[in-house]
Amino acid sequence: MAADTVDLMLDHATVLTMDATRTILTDAAIAISGSLIVDVGPRERVVADHRATRTIDVRGGVAQPGFVDAHVHLSHHLGRGTVPDHWPESREHDQWLPYWLAMTEEDAYLSALLACLEMLRNGTTTFSDMSGRHDAALRVAAAREVGLRGAVTEICWDIPPHESVAIGDTAACVEVLERLVARYPRSEGSLVWGAVNISGMGKASDDLVVAAHGIARRNGLTMAMHQSFGREDVDAYQARTGMTAVEHLERLGVLGPDLTLIHMIHCEPVELELLASSGTNVVHCPAASTKGAMSVSRVGRIPEMVDAGIAVALGSDSGNYSDYLDVGRQAYLAATIHRESRGVRPVISAESALEMATTHGATAMGLAAEIGSIEPGKQADIVVHSTDRAEWHPMLDIVSLLVYSAQSTSVDLSIIAGQVVLENGRSALVDEREVFDRVDRAARELYGRMGWTNFSRWPTV
Repeated sequence: MAADTVDLMLDHATVLTMDATRTILTDAAIAISGSLIVDVGPRERVVADHRATRTIDVRGGVAQPGFVDAHVHLSHHLGRGTVPDHWPESREHDQWLPYWLAMTEEDAYLSALLACLEMLRNGTTTFSDMSGRHDAALRVAAAREVGLRGAVTEICWDIPPHESVAIGDTAACVEVLERLVARYPRSEGSLVWGAVNISGMGKASDDLVVAAHGIARRNGLTMAMHQSFGREDVDAYQARTGMTAVEHLERLGVLGPDLTLIHMIHCEPVELELLASSGTNVVHCPAASTKGAMSVSRVGRIPEMVDAGIAVALGSDSGNYSDYLDVGRQAYLAATIHRESRGVRPVISAESALEMATTHGATAMGLAAEIGSIEPGKQADIVVHSTDRAEWHPMLDIVSLLVYSAQSTSVDLSIIAGQVVLENGRSALVDEREVFDRVDRAARELYGRMGWTNFSRWPTV
């Protein structure tokens, strides 16, 4: 039988397939045609069965399905690292509000471009954005320029934290979401689409939650919203409704596989049961909680959620919360902070953390049929780690090395929808140095307009 022709072959790979059996293949090859994986298996067979237009010898590199960052704020990245450590969490808006109001369209675009480049360099191939300053077209353009797969949304709250950032009443919010998903539909071949991601945490009325969920359901999307990040919003639900937040969401009829709740740090046993029985997804953002002192490792029930079969994904959140967009580092935290606080080992294993970073992320975004594993018929969203680094040796337990040792430090090659977007650890599509120069200049000008000029508590000469 003559070999068929494929567009790309990854040869001599160690493959973390993340398929149903979690098979790890050594000295394997992956054949890619168009945007799809068409074959993966022992290299001698795969190479014999397919003639490739281009072959990349990854020399034993570890191939994994790309990380899924299920919660990011693309518009916040230009202000990364500017909220002082000595501020309490309650002063967040002292930075956020002037930053938001002073940001130009160019700033918003560069913030998203920087965020996308960072995710790319750290092995993320798919992201879910939460809110955005200025038109969604700016974030769509940034993601497309870098080559990432992702969902973008617009600010959607009808109970805004400040009048100056309100977009209108409930009907106006619904109109924004309907227009967004019509303008950027999630269809075959579309890497970036409009998402129904709303603020939540008391910033969205019941009417808006129900209407937004309806838009998501009609368009085959998953709605995401912040929930139960701090005691304030949890107590507010209890005071307003006489029940927990998840019980209230059940009464509204929105629980289910097409709802993803972000954070869920404060979760009562009855809520955990409802999440599990309904198939509702959760996004765990461990770095945001640890940096913000939100106590997820002390009071959170994330390990119990994992044990209950809830699809718990990972999110990096934003600048001035985690301050980095790196799912590999989130996986390390997810696997370690809960055992540290409980004095039990393990609580979340390395294997579970890697599932959270890949397959659970795909499920939480409604993409489990398309991404999250390396197997025929799935989208060719593949990240390869170079093992020419000390972190990968001795090569005994591949999953342990990835989660606890290498994480994202060795990401060398990224392919999204069959396109090489990162090669030799650098963006294949964007001049990174030029972007960094533009970002630094824009950030200085933005903070100049805000009246912020001194960021260091130490003397800077």
